[in-house]
Amino acid sequence: MKKQLSLRRVVGSIAAAVLAAAAVWLLCRWVGYDLQLRVGNQPVYEIVNDDYTRVIDLPEEGFDQAIPLQAGESLYGVRLRFSTHGQLYRAGMVMVDLCDATGHELRQAAGNYANVFDDNFTGFSFGAPYTAEQAETVYLHIYNAVEWEGPLGLWASETAVKDLPLTADGKSQNATLALQYMTDYSGSWPTQLANELAPLLAGGAFAAVLLAGLQLPLAVTVAVAGLLCGLAFVRVTPALVAPDEYTHLAAAYELASRLGGEQPTDADGNLLVRECDAPYFGTRTGEIGILAYKAEALAIEQEPGGPDELTAASAAKAGQGSGNYLPQALGLRLARSSGAGFYVMLRQARIFNLVFYLMLAVLAVALAPAGVRGLLACVALLPMPLQLAASLSPDASVLGMVFCYMALCLRLRRKRAVWWEKILLIALGGAVGPAKAIYLPVVLLCFLIPVENLMGSTEFVKGPFGARVRSGRLIQAAALILAGCLWISANLGELVYAARDISLAVLVVGVAALAAAVGLVLWLYDKVHTDPKKLCLFRCGLGCTVVLAVGGGVFALSHMGGGLEPDQLLMTNPNGDSIWTFSLGYICRNLPATTKLLLRTIPEQGALWLQGILGTTLGEPIVYRIDVSWLLGVGLVLALLAAALPVQGTDAPLGRRTKIGVVGIILCVVASSLVVALNWTPINYQTLFGLQGRYWLPILPLVLVLCKCGRNITLRHDTSRGAALAVTACTLLTLLQGFGLYASWQPVS
Repeated sequence: MKKQLSLRRVVGSIAAAVLAAAAVWLLCRWVGYDLQLRVGNQPVYEIVNDDYTRVIDLPEEGFDQAIPLQAGESLYGVRLRFSTHGQLYRAGMVMVDLCDATGHELRQAAGNYANVFDDNFTGFSFGAPYTAEQAETVYLHIYNAVEWEGPLGLWASETAVKDLPLTADGKSQNATLALQYMTDYSGSWPTQLANELAPLLAGGAFAAVLLAGLQLPLAVTVAVAGLLCGLAFVRVTPALVAPDEYTHLAAAYELASRLGGEQPTDADGNLLVRECDAPYFGTRTGEIGILAYKAEALAIEQEPGGPDELTAASAAKAGQGSGNYLPQALGLRLARSSGAGFYVMLRQARIFNLVFYLMLAVLAVALAPAGVRGLLACVALLPMPLQLAASLSPDASVLGMVFCYMALCLRLRRKRAVWWEKILLIALGGAVGPAKAIYLPVVLLCFLIPVENLMGSTEFVKGPFGARVRSGRLIQAAALILAGCLWISANLGELVYAARDISLAVLVVGVAALAAAVGLVLWLYDKVHTDPKKLCLFRCGLGCTVVLAVGGGVFALSHMGGGLEPDQLLMTNPNGDSIWTFSLGYICRNLPATTKLLLRTIPEQGALWLQGILGTTLGEPIVYRIDVSWLLGVGLVLALLAAALPVQGTDAPLGRRTKIGVVGIILCVVASSLVVALNWTPINYQTLFGLQGRYWLPILPLVLVLCKCGRNITLRHDTSRGAALAVTACTLLTLLQGFGLYASWQPVS
């Protein structure tokens, strides 16, 4: 019976997976067909001669219009302005041949008279573009292929424009036709690109359904489905369009140069790059649209690349980042060593970053306790982390490290740690500290672990001044101290800038007093935690002390003086932004104004924050608002809630006191992100500037763990595999719709 059920499950899972893959394949074909109708066969014109004041009738032998081309310049066709002298032609054919100086035909285009209207431009597209190998002059031979009744004229200038003479049967017409070059053409690229995406997306659907049906470990689902969806994001996200990717490119490129033993900067601090890479380095987000996709695909096929010699000074400055760029830098290093072109190099760096993120995500899911594994897998497969991982963003490795640290802390709540888990806990805590400034409070998760689970062979260790310290506390202290020291070394400059209008001496004294207070609290807790009466008094005293300290601190900071003068408040940049931004001192002195700014921000930007957490807004939202359907966002939220609901008969992952601690950690991360965003918000703004929902992705699993601790709504069976499948399905649909939105994007006039 078990064998029969197993066989039925395998066959049913394979059949369902095949159907899912077929459905996704058909969706890809539909997207390609729809895009082809909307943005396919679309030309891009460049005006060459806009001076036209007379009409010259097309002679029997035709016209020859000279066209000078530069080396490497491509011509997809031309657009000419015709005159039918007020008549509507119903039959006939106009031919436009592109010929070289000897009269050899290079390209040909035809236009039916039914499409030629009086005093209107008519486009003639060649079957394939002509690209000049060297500077040369080619000729448009315009003639009538079928006899017609009545004259057909072309608009032209009164005199010939330089380098653009018009001749007929070898005789100069002392004129130049009203002429536009077709410099680009979308052709059938929408269909072609959609067809190239189909295998990846169909493979992702097949793998997700099959793995869910066979009930394989969720870590396998994250690895396989995440890899296929991530590779699709590598293709779907246009070059340098992921969040801040041009900055991350410069930072990873600099690290790659240092890994190769090369000097990455010139005397002015500009980043040195290969000659073939220089045009792509700058301070702006990349282009989107079907023509951007086309240019990238053609460059991958035809781009020659170049040797790994840093001979060109780019527009990017060196020193834009450090740390968390090692995977991207390795990808760039290997691509440069092999002489790959820019787009191949960029894709390889993206893939390296994706693989590193997935390794950490798989490790996190494998380390997590069974009750938390499903929600962690769902978060790892969301569109936003996969989009970040499939770019050059260092946030992907930060996400992976935080997920691993969080999973290990929850794992060790239920079991005694072995030696490698203790080492991993300290290493991950130290890595999370400097990864990104706002995530330092996450290191406090080590206190979720009962100290007994971290003890070694001896329970107590002799400390300074004869104190006896439990050995498990040393593991927690090591993680905290390592994270704190690395955090200070990585963020000291930013911290000093944020506190630029606060006395440094006062700041140092305050930090020292806080550290001493924390040490005293921990020491007292260790002394009284075994005595219920003393522990109750300790908690009451600690609560009163915290309330008094917070109230007194806020009062002191808000009355410390040293604010901006009235004339300083009026100083603005040319764009109207104040030259002053919110600092720690300004925030403390203007708490009511800061609170009002945050309250205005929540209704205005709250929906965008949720989109940023889920990934239903793609690319760089400050530059391009590529928002997929809100239905996909609803589906992702429901899938996350399904993974977060507790199952009947299972223990809550957190106790009552630890839940309070987790809430405190979440609030600390949120508060830190708000302070950082305020630090680059001009003081004359009415809402917060630059805060994005993706900054809160690392604490999303903690929020879901809190949901799992509730007991108001419970499930009879575990739905984690179904939730992971639903998240994968929504991610695939996000990719499909995102590709369509990227390809069909048009600038708003």
